[in-house]
Amino acid sequence: MYIKRQLEEILKKASKGFPVVMVTGPRQAGKTTLMRRSDPKRLFVTLDDLEIRRLAKNDPKTFLERFPPPVLIDEFQYAPEILPYIKIRVDEKTTRLVKAGGDYWLTGSQNFSMMEGVQESLAGRVAIFNLLGLSRKEIEKDAVLAKDFISEPASSFETKKSINDIFKIILRGDKPELWVNFSLNKEIYYRSYVQTYLERDVVSQLKIKDIGLFEKFMRLLAARTGQILNFSSLSAELGVSPPTVKLWVTILERSFQIFLLPAYYGNIGKRALKTPKVYFLDTGLACYFLKVGSVQDALSSYLAGNLFESWVVSEIVKSYWFKGRMANIYFWRTKDGREIDLIYETAGKLYPVEIKLTASPRKDLFTPLENLAAKKIPIGRKKIICTSKYNLPLDKNTDIVSALAIG
Repeated sequence: MYIKRQLEEILKKASKGFPVVMVTGPRQAGKTTLMRRSDPKRLFVTLDDLEIRRLAKNDPKTFLERFPPPVLIDEFQYAPEILPYIKIRVDEKTTRLVKAGGDYWLTGSQNFSMMEGVQESLAGRVAIFNLLGLSRKEIEKDAVLAKDFISEPASSFETKKSINDIFKIILRGDKPELWVNFSLNKEIYYRSYVQTYLERDVVSQLKIKDIGLFEKFMRLLAARTGQILNFSSLSAELGVSPPTVKLWVTILERSFQIFLLPAYYGNIGKRALKTPKVYFLDTGLACYFLKVGSVQDALSSYLAGNLFESWVVSEIVKSYWFKGRMANIYFWRTKDGREIDLIYETAGKLYPVEIKLTASPRKDLFTPLENLAAKKIPIGRKKIICTSKYNLPLDKNTDIVSALAIG
């Protein structure tokens, strides 16, 4: 069974204009399946095959001659040596005015050196897309998608979905295999996923000797999903240095396990200096680390609101990435600790969003915006994503958006 992905059509369009198309994302998100289904006749080669990988690393020229375009090269990060040779072949065609659109399709799970090689060798020649696990709209075809979530008033409707329906998705996670095969035990699946991920992606990159310590780090981070990332606190609990914690966080971010939401600051140069919030992109993985085994456990957990917020943020990130766009989102925090959960920045305006695990949100959620208003920063329509059964305007500038129907 194949679940159609939102990126499929965009990938095909990009392939007409770019000689190289690359899809990156976490392991088992469906990258290879997506690309093979998008062009079933394309030659396929995977560098998971150790013999083929050795050829690609040791003799990339021969490798590309043996597997000519149009070709899909799977897990190319194992042999970044092929990238300069792909560049040469693409440029040769361009010089001869021969169309090279979509000659090379690449899939890869992010690592430290992979993107450096892509940026050095294929700048201007490659279209890059990030594929995460399934979105709600991909899981449930009838999920409602607002016309313009950011700036337009929410369309009014009532949904029959319940909070239990949402937490079933939060608990099961977003990996395609779990949604096409319901006989799979989620606990066993994620335990195997973590072991594979640690062995292949983390240990191989950092040569970490104490795998148990890194697993403890991931559990502690899961307990902080939806919160400000405190490196000192994690360092103290783990007994490792803050630079080590920062390096481990970077690895999880670059391998698409977590999303770091930057703080909004008027001065763009200062945004990177502010402490981000951390979100697990796959709430199923977070629930595994938190040992949350049922919907009832999740709803009664002190982290229920954090899991809900993480799922909403993940859905919003996917809504951008699956359209080939950057997720231009931030959070806003005042000096006295009050927050706005999300702020979109577009066309010179800020669009605030609050995320609340409640069916009856308060009207005073956006009072921290008074600081921004005082600085004469243009503020657009405000949204409250909650568990109301209704989409409806709360007032002339604020909409209630039902998370039960987000797709």
